[in-house]
Amino acid sequence: MVIPLISLILLCPLAAFAIFGLLGLAKRSFPRQDYLSTAAMLIALGCSLLLLQEVVPDPEPHTLKWLSLGSVTFSMGFYLDSVTAIMLIVVTLVSSLVHIFSMGYMHGDPRYPRFFAFLSLFSFSMLFLVVSDNLLGIYIGWELVGLCSYLLIGFWFEKDSAANACKKAFLTTRVGDVGMFIGMMMLFTKFDTLSLYGEGGIFAQAASQLNTGDMVWLSVAGVLIFCGAVGKSAQVPLHTWLPDAMEGPTPVSALIHAATMVAAGVYLTARMFPILTETSSLVIAYVGGITAIVAATIAIVRFDIKRVLAYSTVSQLGYMMLGIGAGSYVAGLFHLTTHAFFKALLFLGSGSVIHAFHAMHAHAHDDEHGHGDDDAHAHEHDGNHASEHVIGSEIPPDQDMRNMGGLRHKMPITFLTMLIATLSISGVPFIFSGFWSKDAILGGVLGRAMEWNSVHHYLLFGIALFAAGITAFYMFRLIFMTFFGEPRNQEMHDMAHESPKTMTVPLIVLAVLSFPVVNTLWFNADYVTPPEQAHLHAPEHAYVSPDSKVGEAGLPFSLFGISEAVAAEEAGHDTHGAHADDAHHGHHGPAHTIAMVLSIIVAGLGILLSWLFYHKRSLSAASVATTFRPIYNVLWHKYYFDEFYDGVLVALTVWKSRLFAQFDGTIVDGIVNGVGKVTRDFLAVFVGVFDNRIVDGLVNQVAQVTWSIGGRVRRIQTGAIQTYLFVVLAGIVLLILIFRAL
Repeated sequence: MVIPLISLILLCPLAAFAIFGLLGLAKRSFPRQDYLSTAAMLIALGCSLLLLQEVVPDPEPHTLKWLSLGSVTFSMGFYLDSVTAIMLIVVTLVSSLVHIFSMGYMHGDPRYPRFFAFLSLFSFSMLFLVVSDNLLGIYIGWELVGLCSYLLIGFWFEKDSAANACKKAFLTTRVGDVGMFIGMMMLFTKFDTLSLYGEGGIFAQAASQLNTGDMVWLSVAGVLIFCGAVGKSAQVPLHTWLPDAMEGPTPVSALIHAATMVAAGVYLTARMFPILTETSSLVIAYVGGITAIVAATIAIVRFDIKRVLAYSTVSQLGYMMLGIGAGSYVAGLFHLTTHAFFKALLFLGSGSVIHAFHAMHAHAHDDEHGHGDDDAHAHEHDGNHASEHVIGSEIPPDQDMRNMGGLRHKMPITFLTMLIATLSISGVPFIFSGFWSKDAILGGVLGRAMEWNSVHHYLLFGIALFAAGITAFYMFRLIFMTFFGEPRNQEMHDMAHESPKTMTVPLIVLAVLSFPVVNTLWFNADYVTPPEQAHLHAPEHAYVSPDSKVGEAGLPFSLFGISEAVAAEEAGHDTHGAHADDAHHGHHGPAHTIAMVLSIIVAGLGILLSWLFYHKRSLSAASVATTFRPIYNVLWHKYYFDEFYDGVLVALTVWKSRLFAQFDGTIVDGIVNGVGKVTRDFLAVFVGVFDNRIVDGLVNQVAQVTWSIGGRVRRIQTGAIQTYLFVVLAGIVLLILIFRAL
């Protein structure tokens, strides 16, 4: 039953893409091609739910081989465990809802069928990545996801901004992919395989063959593979591509930035968890923590509703990386799951708001651009409104929150669903899933800090806590500026309208999925257990999961049946000795209690400040920005990452290109031209003389001799019959005499 289900999950979106491709080559179409793509994803979703039922009673992983190449182990197969099953549901569910939402949002686009073809290929690529049991299959899916993101981000390629954004995304992620490939080759060189599981797999060999002296080598390999996740999951310093990727259609933003491409990096890091050393884990945690705080602070000063959500995505991905790096494997994956739903809801909700303003904006540009029904016009840049506040900022009018306000009455469904997602991502207790997943990460990091008395983890906990407060602030800033207060642009407000059912139904479904009871129906840590890091033999490297014992302490996870301690003990992972076990009982209960209280406090402060600044307006954001102008400028310019890349890396690359071009033109071409001149002026003259005097002379002499002989022989041909008879008779007589003589 398992193999047919996995095959259907993969083949449905791939078949939809193939059919679209064949029809495109044949230049044929049929009515409502979007139904085919959407139906394929719904079938894949149904199969994923059935597959979860197969896994729940038997949480042990299943490896299904389907291809082996050569004497070296290049096996390809599917790896099915509870994490795989959960990720399949997340990807297929969000993708299905995005497909349905796109029917309304993208209606009228001249490349409407192509859009759904790209969505199908993207979904297949992510699903293939999720089920692969080896690094080769993961890498194939990894690169296909990158290719599809290039096609989708640059879907409206006639816009320079979209064309530049897709190239930026493709090239930036390639930087991380180079590191990932080097790390893969290091593992292959050491273990002679790219398979992760099984007796001869990387994890098993790392547990049995490596010793303490190999920890440095393994740390380097782990960090290099993590470089791929830094690119795909937009971690600092390779995060700059993701905000620019907002140039793609809003459904693409929801798909790429919620449950698929950016989640691939977190999923890869979680899959490589068994070989992460203490050093590589700390690097991952710090990168995640820095990313969380950097992106969150940038989001405070953004006015483009989609870019606020983009930086929010970067920040939340940093949260997940921080959790996994601090050893909170289950908490990191739990936040990945909850984030997929409420962030997809936020992106689709922003698309609903943009769609509400689209009629007026498209009408205003119809005469100029010639297509009133093309949703691409919702993304044409117009800096008129933005320039009123910040010189040089160009934000589409229907994405600028300073043009919004008072929409909660005109768009009640969009407002309520986005409010639910905002409450969830802000960590409002106790009925929203984001609170539990964030608290799990915070508690895990603080527990690790208290257990190890680690200054690093105390610092990481402080960063995560601060980022949580900022998240609540800028997300409610978005809600207040968009839906509350008086309309700031009355004309746009009058034209606004609630979106059609094809767009609002996915919003409602995702809103329901933002409640924790629904999430824990399939994300239950009774069968999602942290994998063992058996290669860490030395006591100072012993792995102790901050997730463990949480359920026994009667803390957040136990409220929803998420008892990781029981799962770990049943799986035989409790190998850390009495001392480590005592440490759990002594620290993790208080750690989660402290983390929960502090997270509620900082979330409340963030919401309160946002209410004072942007709803009650008893505090002035403009005054604060003026008072702290240097800090504001740093945040507005996004810590000058893009300026650094353009001014240093790009400029250096251009300078090197010009230098090489000059070297090529001066030195290389000079040598070639010099050799050509010497050849032409000296060697060519000699060859010409030799050719004219010797070669042509011999040819002419042969011709002359031939001509002379031919002239003499020609005299024999007199044309007289008697002469020919005389010659014949003389020849006969001569032959007779010769034979008689013999």
